Amino acid sequence: MKYTKFSPLMISLLLAACGGGSGGSSDSPAVGNNGSSSSITGNSSSAAAAKTTVTQGMVTGFGSVIVNGVHYDVDDADINVDGKALVESDLKVGQIVRITGRLNADGKTGKAMKLEGESQLVGPITSIDLTSGTLVALGQTIQLTADTFYDDGLTAAQLKVGDIIEVSSYTNSDGLLVATRIDWEDDDDAFQLSGEISALDTTAKTFLLNGTVVNYSNASLSALRGATLENGLKLRVVGDFDGTTFFARGNLHASHLGFKHHDDFDDDQEITLSGTVANLVPGVSFTINGTTVLITNRTEFDDGVAANLVDGIQVEVEGQLDANQNLVAEEIELKYRAKISNKGLLESVDLTTNTLVVNGMTFEVNEDTSFNDRSSAKVRFFDLADLATGDTLHVRGYKIAATATTAERNIASRVERHNPHAFGNNDWKLEFEGVVEAVGVDSITVEGQVIQLTSQTRIEGFTTLELFLAAALGLDVEVKAITQNGVTTALKVELDDDRYDDDSDDDQDDDGRDD
Repeated sequence: MKYTKFSPLMISLLLAACGGGSGGSSDSPAVGNNGSSSSITGNSSSAAAAKTTVTQGMVTGFGSVIVNGVHYDVDDADINVDGKALVESDLKVGQIVRITGRLNADGKTGKAMKLEGESQLVGPITSIDLTSGTLVALGQTIQLTADTFYDDGLTAAQLKVGDIIEVSSYTNSDGLLVATRIDWEDDDDAFQLSGEISALDTTAKTFLLNGTVVNYSNASLSALRGATLENGLKLRVVGDFDGTTFFARGNLHASHLGFKHHDDFDDDQEITLSGTVANLVPGVSFTINGTTVLITNRTEFDDGVAANLVDGIQVEVEGQLDANQNLVAEEIELKYRAKISNKGLLESVDLTTNTLVVNGMTFEVNEDTSFNDRSSAKVRFFDLADLATGDTLHVRGYKIAATATTAERNIASRVERHNPHAFGNNDWKLEFEGVVEAVGVDSITVEGQVIQLTSQTRIEGFTTLELFLAAALGLDVEVKAITQNGVTTALKVELDDDRYDDDSDDDQDDDGRDD
Protein backbone atom coordinates (compact mmCIF):
# COMPACT_ATOMS: atom_id res chain seq x y z
CA MET A 1 0.00 0.00 0.00
CA LYS A 2 1.53 3.31 -1.07
CA TYR A 3 1.22 6.62 0.76
CA THR A 4 -0.19 9.77 -0.82
CA LYS A 5 1.20 13.08 0.34
CA PHE A 6 -1.12 16.10 0.52
CA SER A 7 -0.06 19.45 -0.83
CA PRO A 8 -0.85 22.64 1.14
CA LEU A 9 -3.61 23.43 -1.36
CA MET A 10 -5.14 19.98 -0.92
CA ILE A 11 -4.97 20.37 2.86
CA SER A 12 -6.89 23.64 2.59
CA LEU A 13 -9.52 22.01 0.39
CA LEU A 14 -9.88 19.09 2.77
CA LEU A 15 -10.21 21.40 5.73
CA ALA A 16 -12.90 23.33 3.95
CA ALA A 17 -14.71 20.13 3.02
CA CYS A 18 -14.55 18.88 6.60
CA GLY A 19 -15.89 22.20 7.84
CA GLY A 20 -13.13 22.96 10.30
CA GLY A 21 -9.50 23.36 11.17
CA SER A 22 -7.34 21.82 13.85
CA GLY A 23 -9.92 21.53 16.58
CA GLY A 24 -9.89 18.62 19.01
CA SER A 25 -13.48 17.42 18.64
CA SER A 26 -14.48 14.31 16.77
CA ASP A 27 -16.76 16.45 14.62
CA SER A 28 -13.93 18.45 13.07
CA PRO A 29 -10.50 17.07 13.89
CA ALA A 30 -7.32 18.30 12.25
CA VAL A 31 -6.29 16.99 8.89
CA GLY A 32 -2.75 15.74 9.41
CA ASN A 33 -0.39 15.21 6.50
CA ASN A 34 0.37 11.71 7.62
CA GLY A 35 -3.35 11.13 7.72
CA SER A 36 -3.73 10.01 11.30
CA SER A 37 -6.28 12.66 12.19
CA SER A 38 -8.42 13.33 9.15
CA SER A 39 -12.19 13.34 9.41
CA ILE A 40 -13.71 11.24 6.64
CA THR A 41 -17.25 12.11 5.70
CA GLY A 42 -17.08 11.29 2.02
CA ASN A 43 -19.07 12.90 -0.80
CA SER A 44 -21.40 11.77 -3.54
CA SER A 45 -18.63 10.87 -5.97
CA SER A 46 -16.54 8.94 -3.44
CA ALA A 47 -19.62 7.18 -2.11
CA ALA A 48 -20.55 6.08 -5.60
CA ALA A 49 -17.09 4.59 -6.09
CA ALA A 50 -16.94 3.00 -2.64
CA LYS A 51 -16.83 -0.78 -2.25
CA THR A 52 -17.53 -2.95 0.77
CA THR A 53 -14.43 -4.43 2.36
CA VAL A 54 -13.27 -6.00 5.61
CA THR A 55 -10.02 -4.85 7.22
CA GLN A 56 -8.50 -6.31 10.37
CA GLY A 57 -5.45 -5.13 12.27
CA MET A 58 -4.13 -2.81 14.94
CA VAL A 59 -5.58 0.65 15.60
CA THR A 60 -2.79 3.14 14.89
CA GLY A 61 -4.57 6.48 15.34
CA PHE A 62 -7.76 8.51 15.58
CA GLY A 63 -9.67 11.45 14.18
CA SER A 64 -11.45 8.72 12.28
CA VAL A 65 -10.24 5.24 13.26
CA ILE A 66 -7.09 4.23 11.42
CA VAL A 67 -6.46 0.57 10.66
CA ASN A 68 -4.07 -0.73 8.00
CA GLY A 69 -3.48 2.81 6.78
CA VAL A 70 -7.16 3.47 6.02
CA HIS A 71 -9.09 6.23 7.80
CA TYR A 72 -12.59 5.06 8.63
CA ASP A 73 -15.38 7.39 9.68
CA VAL A 74 -17.13 5.48 12.49
CA ASP A 75 -19.82 8.05 13.33
CA ASP A 76 -22.63 5.73 12.20
CA ALA A 77 -20.90 2.42 12.90
CA ASP A 78 -21.92 -0.22 15.43
CA ILE A 79 -18.86 -0.56 17.70
CA ASN A 80 -18.54 -3.70 19.80
CA VAL A 81 -15.47 -4.76 21.77
CA ASP A 82 -15.51 -7.86 23.99
CA GLY A 83 -19.29 -8.00 23.65
CA LYS A 84 -19.79 -4.42 24.86
CA ALA A 85 -21.30 -1.59 22.85
CA LEU A 86 -18.80 1.29 22.79
CA VAL A 87 -18.21 4.64 21.14
CA GLU A 88 -15.14 5.92 19.28
CA SER A 89 -13.64 7.58 22.36
CA ASP A 90 -13.48 4.18 24.11
CA LEU A 91 -11.06 2.79 21.50
CA LYS A 92 -7.30 2.83 22.02
CA VAL A 93 -4.16 2.68 19.94
CA GLY A 94 -2.80 -0.87 19.91
CA GLN A 95 -6.16 -2.64 20.05
CA ILE A 96 -6.83 -5.32 17.41
CA VAL A 97 -10.11 -4.69 15.56
CA ARG A 98 -12.02 -5.64 12.45
CA ILE A 99 -13.87 -3.03 10.39
CA THR A 100 -16.56 -3.82 7.86
CA GLY A 101 -17.30 -0.82 5.70
CA ARG A 102 -17.06 0.97 2.39
CA LEU A 103 -13.64 1.83 1.05
CA ASN A 104 -13.54 4.95 -1.10
CA ALA A 105 -11.90 5.07 -4.52
CA ASP A 106 -8.81 6.79 -3.07
CA GLY A 107 -8.03 3.62 -1.11
CA LYS A 108 -7.19 5.75 1.93
CA THR A 109 -10.58 6.67 3.38
CA GLY A 110 -13.83 4.90 4.05
CA LYS A 111 -16.95 4.71 6.15
CA ALA A 112 -17.36 1.94 8.70
CA MET A 113 -20.64 0.12 9.11
CA LYS A 114 -19.37 -2.15 11.87
CA LEU A 115 -16.27 -2.20 14.10
CA GLU A 116 -15.58 -5.27 16.23
CA GLY A 117 -12.69 -5.79 18.62
CA GLU A 118 -11.50 -8.31 21.11
CA SER A 119 -9.00 -8.63 23.94
CA GLN A 120 -7.11 -11.89 23.76
CA LEU A 121 -6.97 -12.04 27.53
CA VAL A 122 -8.40 -10.35 30.61
CA GLY A 123 -7.10 -11.75 33.87
CA PRO A 124 -4.64 -11.56 36.78
CA ILE A 125 -0.87 -11.75 36.38
CA THR A 126 0.53 -14.85 38.08
CA SER A 127 4.23 -14.30 37.29
CA ILE A 128 6.52 -11.65 35.81
CA ASP A 129 10.00 -11.89 34.30
CA LEU A 130 11.08 -8.49 33.06
CA THR A 131 14.51 -9.84 32.12
CA SER A 132 12.93 -11.95 29.40
CA GLY A 133 10.05 -9.51 29.00
CA THR A 134 7.31 -12.02 29.75
CA LEU A 135 4.21 -12.22 31.92
CA VAL A 136 1.93 -15.17 32.66
CA ALA A 137 -1.82 -14.76 33.09
CA LEU A 138 -4.61 -17.37 32.81
CA GLY A 139 -1.94 -19.90 31.86
CA GLN A 140 -0.91 -17.82 28.85
CA THR A 141 2.61 -16.43 28.36
CA ILE A 142 2.58 -12.81 27.19
CA GLN A 143 5.61 -11.35 25.43
CA LEU A 144 6.33 -7.65 25.95
CA THR A 145 8.22 -5.80 23.21
CA ALA A 146 9.50 -2.31 22.58
CA ASP A 147 6.39 -1.76 20.44
CA THR A 148 3.83 -2.67 23.12
CA PHE A 149 1.44 0.19 23.93
CA TYR A 150 0.43 0.74 27.56
CA ASP A 151 -2.44 2.29 29.46
CA ASP A 152 -1.97 5.95 30.42
CA GLY A 153 0.52 6.19 33.27
CA LEU A 154 1.48 2.51 32.99
CA THR A 155 4.92 1.11 32.25
CA ALA A 156 6.15 -2.47 32.23
CA ALA A 157 8.06 -1.90 35.47
CA GLN A 158 4.84 -1.01 37.30
CA LEU A 159 3.13 -4.31 36.58
CA LYS A 160 2.98 -6.72 39.50
CA VAL A 161 1.64 -10.17 40.33
CA GLY A 162 -2.08 -9.99 41.00
CA ASP A 163 -2.74 -7.05 38.69
CA ILE A 164 -5.67 -7.70 36.37
CA ILE A 165 -4.68 -6.77 32.84
CA GLU A 166 -6.40 -6.56 29.48
CA VAL A 167 -4.17 -7.73 26.64
CA SER A 168 -4.42 -7.12 22.91
CA SER A 169 -1.96 -9.29 21.03
CA TYR A 170 -0.84 -11.41 18.13
CA THR A 171 0.10 -15.06 18.64
CA ASN A 172 3.54 -16.15 17.44
CA SER A 173 4.76 -19.58 16.29
CA ASP A 174 5.66 -20.55 19.86
CA GLY A 175 2.15 -19.83 21.12
CA LEU A 176 3.22 -16.68 22.97
CA LEU A 177 0.87 -13.72 22.99
CA VAL A 178 2.96 -10.85 21.60
CA ALA A 179 1.31 -7.88 23.27
CA THR A 180 0.33 -4.89 21.15
CA ARG A 181 -1.38 -3.18 24.11
CA ILE A 182 -1.73 -3.74 27.86
CA ASP A 183 -4.26 -1.93 30.07
CA TRP A 184 -5.05 -2.15 33.74
CA GLU A 185 -8.52 -3.63 34.34
CA ASP A 186 -10.45 -2.80 37.52
CA ASP A 187 -13.29 -5.31 37.10
CA ASP A 188 -12.50 -8.74 38.56
CA ASP A 189 -16.06 -10.03 38.15
CA ALA A 190 -15.16 -12.13 35.11
CA PHE A 191 -12.00 -13.00 33.20
CA GLN A 192 -11.77 -13.59 29.47
CA LEU A 193 -9.84 -15.75 27.01
CA SER A 194 -10.03 -15.94 23.27
CA GLY A 195 -8.36 -18.33 20.89
CA GLU A 196 -8.78 -21.32 18.62
CA ILE A 197 -10.30 -24.50 20.04
CA SER A 198 -8.17 -27.65 20.12
CA ALA A 199 -8.41 -31.00 21.95
CA LEU A 200 -12.22 -30.72 22.18
CA ASP A 201 -13.70 -33.36 24.53
CA THR A 202 -17.49 -33.26 24.37
CA THR A 203 -17.78 -35.91 27.09
CA ALA A 204 -15.68 -34.12 29.67
CA LYS A 205 -16.88 -30.79 28.23
CA THR A 206 -13.38 -29.36 27.95
CA PHE A 207 -11.13 -27.94 25.26
CA LEU A 208 -7.88 -26.02 25.02
CA LEU A 209 -7.46 -22.37 24.11
CA ASN A 210 -3.79 -21.82 23.31
CA GLY A 211 -2.83 -24.47 25.88
CA THR A 212 -5.16 -23.38 28.70
CA VAL A 213 -7.79 -25.96 29.72
CA VAL A 214 -11.33 -24.58 29.46
CA ASN A 215 -14.25 -26.35 31.16
CA TYR A 216 -17.55 -25.37 29.54
CA SER A 217 -19.92 -27.63 31.51
CA ASN A 218 -21.71 -24.59 32.98
CA ALA A 219 -21.69 -22.49 29.81
CA SER A 220 -24.27 -22.14 27.05
CA LEU A 221 -23.66 -22.87 23.36
CA SER A 222 -26.86 -21.14 22.23
CA ALA A 223 -25.03 -18.10 20.80
CA LEU A 224 -22.92 -20.27 18.48
CA ARG A 225 -23.90 -21.21 14.94
CA GLY A 226 -25.73 -24.52 15.21
CA ALA A 227 -25.11 -24.42 18.97
CA THR A 228 -22.09 -26.68 18.44
CA LEU A 229 -18.36 -26.63 19.07
CA GLU A 230 -15.58 -27.97 16.87
CA ASN A 231 -11.82 -27.86 16.75
CA GLY A 232 -10.57 -24.86 14.81
CA LEU A 233 -13.40 -22.55 15.87
CA LYS A 234 -12.05 -19.27 17.24
CA LEU A 235 -13.90 -18.56 20.45
CA ARG A 236 -14.26 -15.94 23.18
CA VAL A 237 -15.06 -17.24 26.67
CA VAL A 238 -15.82 -15.46 29.94
CA GLY A 239 -15.51 -17.03 33.37
CA ASP A 240 -13.19 -17.81 36.27
CA PHE A 241 -9.71 -19.31 36.63
CA ASP A 242 -8.50 -21.54 39.48
CA GLY A 243 -4.84 -21.51 38.51
CA THR A 244 -5.01 -24.48 36.14
CA THR A 245 -8.47 -24.53 34.56
CA PHE A 246 -10.63 -21.77 33.10
CA PHE A 247 -14.30 -22.36 33.99
CA ALA A 248 -16.48 -20.75 31.32
CA ARG A 249 -19.88 -19.37 32.21
CA GLY A 250 -22.64 -17.61 30.34
CA ASN A 251 -22.65 -17.78 26.55
CA LEU A 252 -19.70 -18.94 24.51
CA HIS A 253 -19.21 -16.56 21.57
CA ALA A 254 -17.54 -16.96 18.22
CA SER A 255 -14.57 -14.61 18.11
CA HIS A 256 -14.98 -11.23 16.43
CA LEU A 257 -11.55 -11.76 14.87
CA GLY A 258 -11.92 -15.20 13.31
CA PHE A 259 -12.99 -15.96 9.74
CA LYS A 260 -13.87 -19.65 9.97
CA HIS A 261 -17.43 -20.65 10.78
CA HIS A 262 -18.83 -17.22 9.96
CA ASP A 263 -21.72 -16.69 7.57
CA ASP A 264 -21.23 -12.97 6.93
CA PHE A 265 -18.42 -13.12 4.34
CA ASP A 266 -19.16 -13.35 0.63
CA ASP A 267 -16.99 -15.50 -1.62
CA ASP A 268 -15.68 -12.41 -3.39
CA GLN A 269 -15.33 -10.33 -0.19
CA GLU A 270 -12.17 -8.25 -0.22
CA ILE A 271 -10.23 -8.85 2.99
CA THR A 272 -7.23 -6.97 4.40
CA LEU A 273 -5.50 -8.65 7.35
CA SER A 274 -2.37 -7.48 9.14
CA GLY A 275 -0.32 -9.00 11.90
CA THR A 276 2.62 -11.20 12.77
CA VAL A 277 3.61 -14.12 10.55
CA ALA A 278 3.55 -17.48 12.36
CA ASN A 279 3.85 -21.13 11.32
CA LEU A 280 5.40 -20.23 7.96
CA VAL A 281 5.65 -22.91 5.29
CA PRO A 282 7.80 -21.09 2.70
CA GLY A 283 6.00 -20.52 -0.57
CA VAL A 284 2.86 -22.23 0.72
CA SER A 285 1.21 -20.65 3.75
CA PHE A 286 1.46 -18.98 7.16
CA THR A 287 -0.96 -17.91 9.86
CA ILE A 288 -1.92 -14.57 11.40
CA ASN A 289 -3.65 -15.03 14.76
CA GLY A 290 -5.00 -18.39 13.69
CA THR A 291 -6.13 -17.37 10.20
CA THR A 292 -4.37 -19.37 7.48
CA VAL A 293 -2.96 -17.28 4.63
CA LEU A 294 -2.27 -19.13 1.38
CA ILE A 295 0.54 -18.08 -0.98
CA THR A 296 0.08 -18.81 -4.68
CA ASN A 297 2.05 -18.16 -7.85
CA ARG A 298 -0.18 -15.12 -8.34
CA THR A 299 0.65 -13.56 -4.98
CA GLU A 300 2.45 -10.24 -5.37
CA PHE A 301 4.92 -8.91 -2.79
CA ASP A 302 5.37 -5.26 -1.84
CA ASP A 303 8.46 -3.89 -0.06
CA GLY A 304 10.14 -7.28 -0.29
CA VAL A 305 10.07 -10.70 -1.91
CA ALA A 306 8.83 -14.12 -0.85
CA ALA A 307 12.26 -14.99 0.53
CA ASN A 308 11.94 -12.12 3.04
CA LEU A 309 8.98 -13.79 4.74
CA VAL A 310 10.01 -15.21 8.12
CA ASP A 311 8.17 -16.06 11.31
CA GLY A 312 7.76 -12.93 13.40
CA ILE A 313 7.75 -10.35 10.60
CA GLN A 314 4.78 -8.00 10.36
CA VAL A 315 2.78 -8.13 7.13
CA GLU A 316 -0.38 -6.75 5.58
CA VAL A 317 -2.26 -9.18 3.35
CA GLU A 318 -4.96 -8.41 0.79
CA GLY A 319 -7.02 -11.22 -0.69
CA GLN A 320 -10.22 -13.24 -0.60
CA LEU A 321 -11.44 -16.20 1.41
CA ASP A 322 -11.59 -19.63 -0.23
CA ALA A 323 -14.22 -22.33 0.43
CA ASN A 324 -12.36 -23.34 3.60
CA GLN A 325 -12.25 -19.73 4.80
CA ASN A 326 -8.52 -19.48 4.36
CA LEU A 327 -7.26 -16.15 3.05
CA VAL A 328 -5.81 -16.50 -0.46
CA ALA A 329 -3.22 -13.74 -0.69
CA GLU A 330 -3.33 -11.48 -3.72
CA GLU A 331 -0.75 -9.07 -2.25
CA ILE A 332 1.55 -9.27 0.77
CA GLU A 333 3.20 -6.11 2.03
CA LEU A 334 6.12 -6.58 4.41
CA LYS A 335 6.34 -4.33 7.47
CA TYR A 336 9.85 -4.18 8.86
CA ARG A 337 10.62 -4.36 12.57
CA ALA A 338 11.71 -1.10 14.18
CA LYS A 339 15.47 -1.15 14.72
CA ILE A 340 16.07 2.55 15.35
CA SER A 341 15.14 3.95 18.75
CA ASN A 342 15.73 7.70 18.93
CA LYS A 343 14.86 9.73 22.02
CA GLY A 344 15.29 13.47 22.05
CA LEU A 345 13.96 16.91 21.31
CA LEU A 346 12.14 17.62 18.06
CA GLU A 347 14.36 19.86 15.97
CA SER A 348 11.99 20.42 13.06
CA VAL A 349 8.86 19.10 11.38
CA ASP A 350 7.85 19.48 7.73
CA LEU A 351 4.17 18.95 6.89
CA THR A 352 4.86 19.09 3.15
CA THR A 353 7.43 16.30 3.05
CA ASN A 354 5.92 14.49 6.07
CA THR A 355 9.22 14.40 7.92
CA LEU A 356 10.54 15.19 11.39
CA VAL A 357 14.07 15.56 12.72
CA VAL A 358 15.25 14.31 16.13
CA ASN A 359 18.93 14.35 17.14
CA GLY A 360 19.90 15.23 13.58
CA MET A 361 18.15 12.16 12.18
CA THR A 362 15.37 12.73 9.63
CA PHE A 363 12.39 10.37 9.75
CA GLU A 364 9.66 9.98 7.15
CA VAL A 365 6.09 9.49 8.33
CA ASN A 366 3.70 7.31 6.33
CA GLU A 367 0.25 5.74 6.62
CA ASP A 368 1.59 3.00 8.90
CA THR A 369 3.18 5.37 11.44
CA SER A 370 1.38 5.22 14.78
CA PHE A 371 1.17 8.35 16.93
CA ASN A 372 0.74 8.25 20.71
CA ASP A 373 0.70 11.25 23.06
CA ARG A 374 1.94 10.19 26.52
CA SER A 375 2.50 13.77 27.63
CA SER A 376 0.16 15.58 30.00
CA ALA A 377 -1.56 17.12 26.95
CA LYS A 378 -2.94 13.66 26.03
CA VAL A 379 -4.06 14.74 22.57
CA ARG A 380 -6.28 11.96 21.25
CA PHE A 381 -6.28 13.01 17.59
CA PHE A 382 -2.50 13.20 17.71
CA ASP A 383 -0.65 13.72 14.46
CA LEU A 384 2.39 15.21 12.80
CA ALA A 385 0.61 18.57 12.74
CA ASP A 386 0.39 18.55 16.56
CA LEU A 387 4.15 18.45 17.03
CA ALA A 388 6.15 21.54 17.92
CA THR A 389 9.88 22.21 17.93
CA GLY A 390 11.29 21.25 21.32
CA ASP A 391 8.77 18.46 22.01
CA THR A 392 10.30 15.46 23.77
CA LEU A 393 9.87 12.48 21.46
CA HIS A 394 10.65 8.80 21.30
CA VAL A 395 10.73 7.75 17.64
CA ARG A 396 11.07 4.12 16.60
CA GLY A 397 11.61 3.13 13.00
CA TYR A 398 13.66 1.33 10.42
CA LYS A 399 16.12 2.17 7.68
CA ILE A 400 15.66 1.66 3.92
CA ALA A 401 19.00 1.29 2.19
CA ALA A 402 20.05 3.60 -0.62
CA THR A 403 19.64 2.45 -4.21
CA ALA A 404 21.15 3.64 -7.44
CA THR A 405 18.40 6.26 -7.72
CA THR A 406 17.33 6.95 -4.11
CA ALA A 407 19.10 8.03 -0.94
CA GLU A 408 19.01 6.13 2.33
CA ARG A 409 15.79 6.78 4.28
CA ASN A 410 14.61 6.42 7.89
CA ILE A 411 10.94 5.45 8.23
CA ALA A 412 9.14 6.19 11.51
CA SER A 413 6.94 3.31 12.61
CA ARG A 414 5.98 4.91 15.93
CA VAL A 415 6.11 8.44 17.33
CA GLU A 416 5.45 9.04 21.02
CA ARG A 417 5.44 12.43 22.72
CA HIS A 418 6.44 12.64 26.39
CA ASN A 419 6.62 15.39 28.99
CA PRO A 420 9.78 17.50 29.05
CA HIS A 421 12.70 15.63 30.58
CA ALA A 422 10.74 12.37 30.71
CA PHE A 423 14.05 10.74 29.76
CA GLY A 424 15.95 12.65 32.46
CA ASN A 425 17.73 15.89 31.67
CA ASN A 426 19.59 14.32 28.78
CA ASP A 427 17.10 14.47 25.95
CA TRP A 428 20.04 14.37 23.52
CA LYS A 429 20.64 10.69 24.23
CA LEU A 430 20.29 8.17 21.40
CA GLU A 431 19.59 4.47 21.15
CA PHE A 432 20.43 2.23 18.21
CA GLU A 433 19.48 -1.39 17.62
CA GLY A 434 20.81 -3.52 14.81
CA VAL A 435 23.62 -5.53 13.33
CA VAL A 436 27.19 -4.18 13.38
CA GLU A 437 27.76 -3.48 9.68
CA ALA A 438 31.36 -2.22 9.83
CA VAL A 439 34.19 -1.95 12.34
CA GLY A 440 36.76 0.86 12.47
CA VAL A 441 39.83 1.48 14.60
CA ASP A 442 37.64 2.74 17.45
CA SER A 443 34.14 2.70 15.98
CA ILE A 444 31.28 0.52 14.80
CA THR A 445 28.54 1.20 12.26
CA VAL A 446 24.96 0.25 13.17
CA GLU A 447 22.00 1.01 10.87
CA GLY A 448 24.30 3.24 8.83
CA GLN A 449 25.34 5.32 11.87
CA VAL A 450 29.05 5.52 12.72
CA ILE A 451 29.38 5.28 16.51
CA GLN A 452 32.62 6.08 18.29
CA LEU A 453 33.80 3.83 21.12
CA THR A 454 36.03 5.03 23.95
CA SER A 455 37.66 3.58 27.05
CA GLN A 456 34.60 4.82 28.94
CA THR A 457 32.16 2.80 26.80
CA ARG A 458 30.67 -0.08 28.79
CA ILE A 459 30.51 -3.20 26.62
CA GLU A 460 28.48 -6.19 27.74
CA GLY A 461 30.30 -9.53 27.61
CA PHE A 462 33.75 -8.17 26.73
CA THR A 463 36.55 -7.21 29.09
CA THR A 464 38.33 -4.87 26.68
CA LEU A 465 37.45 -2.64 23.75
CA GLU A 466 39.96 -4.52 21.58
CA LEU A 467 38.27 -7.89 22.19
CA PHE A 468 34.90 -6.43 21.29
CA LEU A 469 36.12 -4.80 18.07
CA ALA A 470 37.72 -8.10 17.01
CA ALA A 471 34.38 -9.91 17.34
CA ALA A 472 31.87 -7.11 16.64
CA LEU A 473 31.20 -7.51 12.93
CA GLY A 474 27.78 -9.13 12.47
CA LEU A 475 26.75 -8.97 16.13
CA ASP A 476 23.21 -7.81 16.93
CA VAL A 477 23.61 -5.00 19.45
CA GLU A 478 21.79 -2.28 21.34
CA VAL A 479 23.79 0.92 21.72
CA LYS A 480 23.09 3.81 24.09
CA ALA A 481 24.94 6.88 22.88
CA ILE A 482 25.14 10.66 22.88
CA THR A 483 25.67 13.09 20.06
CA GLN A 484 27.75 16.22 20.47
CA ASN A 485 29.05 18.48 17.72
CA GLY A 486 27.97 15.96 15.13
CA VAL A 487 29.88 13.03 16.70
CA THR A 488 27.98 10.04 18.09
CA THR A 489 29.73 8.34 21.01
CA ALA A 490 28.60 5.11 22.68
CA LEU A 491 27.97 5.09 26.41
CA LYS A 492 26.98 1.43 26.56
CA VAL A 493 26.84 -1.52 24.14
CA GLU A 494 24.66 -4.53 24.90
CA LEU A 495 24.17 -7.72 22.95
CA ASP A 496 20.57 -7.67 21.68
CA ASP A 497 18.51 -10.74 22.64
CA ASP A 498 15.74 -9.35 20.36
CA ARG A 499 13.12 -9.96 22.99
CA TYR A 500 12.53 -7.01 25.23
CA ASP A 501 13.42 -3.35 25.32
CA ASP A 502 12.57 -1.93 28.74
CA ASP A 503 12.13 1.83 28.55
CA SER A 504 10.38 1.94 31.91
CA ASP A 505 13.14 3.77 33.77
CA ASP A 506 13.16 6.46 31.10
CA ASP A 507 9.43 6.90 30.87
CA GLN A 508 8.51 7.53 34.48
CA ASP A 509 9.12 10.05 37.18
CA ASP A 510 9.91 9.42 40.85
CA ASP A 511 6.30 8.46 41.50
CA GLY A 512 6.51 5.77 38.81
CA ARG A 513 4.29 7.54 36.32
CA ASP A 514 4.74 9.69 33.26
CA ASP A 515 4.01 13.34 33.99
